[in-house]
Amino acid sequence: MAELANVLVVSDLHFGEELLRGASAERRRAVELAATAFRAFLHHHAARRLRGRPWRLVIAGDLFDFMSVAVPGTPAAPATSADERRLGLQRGVAAGVVRMRMIADAHAPLIAALVRFAAAGHQVDIVVGNHDVELLEPEVVAELAAHFRAAGAEARTLARLRVVPWFVYIPGVAWIEHGHVYDEGCSFEFNLAPCDPADGRLVWNADYAAVRHLGTALPDVDPHAIEDWSCWGFLRFGWQQGAGSFGRLLLGYLRFIGALVDARTLHRSHARRERRRRAHRERLVRVAAEGGLSLERASAIDRLARTPLTVSWRRLGRMVMLDKLGLGAGMLLAWILLALLLPLAWALAGAALTVGAAAGVSRRLGTHLVTSQLPMRAIPRRLRAQVDAPVIVFGHTHDPRWQPLEGGGLYVNCGTWLPATRPGLRRSFTHVLIQPSTSGAPTIELRQWRDGASAPFTVEAEHPLAVPDPVGVAS
Repeated sequence: MAELANVLVVSDLHFGEELLRGASAERRRAVELAATAFRAFLHHHAARRLRGRPWRLVIAGDLFDFMSVAVPGTPAAPATSADERRLGLQRGVAAGVVRMRMIADAHAPLIAALVRFAAAGHQVDIVVGNHDVELLEPEVVAELAAHFRAAGAEARTLARLRVVPWFVYIPGVAWIEHGHVYDEGCSFEFNLAPCDPADGRLVWNADYAAVRHLGTALPDVDPHAIEDWSCWGFLRFGWQQGAGSFGRLLLGYLRFIGALVDARTLHRSHARRERRRRAHRERLVRVAAEGGLSLERASAIDRLARTPLTVSWRRLGRMVMLDKLGLGAGMLLAWILLALLLPLAWALAGAALTVGAAAGVSRRLGTHLVTSQLPMRAIPRRLRAQVDAPVIVFGHTHDPRWQPLEGGGLYVNCGTWLPATRPGLRRSFTHVLIQPSTSGAPTIELRQWRDGASAPFTVEAEHPLAVPDPVGVAS
């Protein structure tokens, strides 16, 4: 079907984000608006084929938002810490099954719309993202399949609704994945096995720690708009909201740092690392075979992934500004010693030299910003050297992008369906349309769903645009 189908790519719908504890009415309305628009999008395309071809809908990650859903402890799965009693069970396999059930129940119309779309003869590939990484686990996929069956999916229809662990590769046409593995704040040490096979516990990353502890402390703020905030940015915002908000935010930030330290401790466990390493390798063999790649090629692409922040004490320290705090404390101690040991004039001169030295060290260390934009723009060119795909499509950043690649080819980011993300409605409901050709390069368009129809979305170029002739890469 893939060779004959026209391809639609959407990403980052985040259904379930409205279940975040304390989520604002605006956030709930935004998710419902996206859900309504996406159901209309599915209904429209289910009944309308382009040039008689069926559709292959690729949802390039974060269809669901497991990390926002609070799951209370139960007798079967009790809360084992004060953190879990306060915020619900941490992410993992067992809690992932419950989260899948809660999201599917809350979005039953969406589940039914996906079933109707597949029953009309189209295919749906649900690529795993960082917000719904639990879909890598068979138990969670089985729960989703149960909801599809409850919505009327028969065996033939269910076969067209599949969960894809990492990528969709259509040789000569496109390489599609979520892209979080190239973002150090959102990647996992072993991206195909983030959960410990022994106890099912997810070894979390900085992204989840932020949503769990800072997202709940700032329930009225769009969680996707604070990703670039620094420590001082959070504290300034809290201070502007009043003493009560400042205290809650400061406590949330301290808990956020504690969660990062806890994750770093889990990374140091040799037994946990080996279990996840073996599981990752086993899954990589299956994913490569199912995706049409040799194991050697899949392994080479897997090595492009960024190591998560939580593996390194140094990077964690820079992210939470411990290096700057250390410089400040050292400078203060130097001033005290200078004042005690030297005459006033020499002490003042020494203090000035201390300030200059601290500024030089600070400049040398730089500022560690957790940002996905730079690697997300650099990786597509490296991917092009590994696969025969004239277009590389990512999601994850929520930023629709159209970027010709050096040496030929194209990188497209399909954006998001969340209307409340910056800078507003213009960046929502974007999607990619790919029309394969039997005689040349595919035609690629970046489009937007609005007013009940799909229309061109212009960022830096006019659309539709054809990708230049692809350069084949032997597999």
